[in-house]
Amino acid sequence: MKRTFAKFWQKPEKEETVENNVSPENLSSVDKAMSNLIKMKEATRLLRASAPTVRKYARMGHYKEYRFGDKLVFYNKEEILSFILNRSINPIEPLIP
Repeated sequence: MKRTFAKFWQKPEKEETVENNVSPENLSSVDKAMSNLIKMKEATRLLRASAPTVRKYARMGHYKEYRFGDKLVFYNKEEILSFILNRSINPIEPLIP
């Protein structure tokens, strides 16, 4: 029993590799749009800001927020990257004088 149980938890000797056969040219417009969407956690890493700050920038109109249900929120990676580039060219003025 111990021998088969130990084999169950070990990695298989042969690992099958699955290749993605879909090339970028064959993607539909919906698939291309969905491939650019990132979750809140990755958006916070890109912006180096907290989740409330990321949401605030979306409300201010710097980039769009895509909601699927109550909790599932996505952001377009290209929009966030362009916001970062524009912000580095034209820094945001501090809110407190």
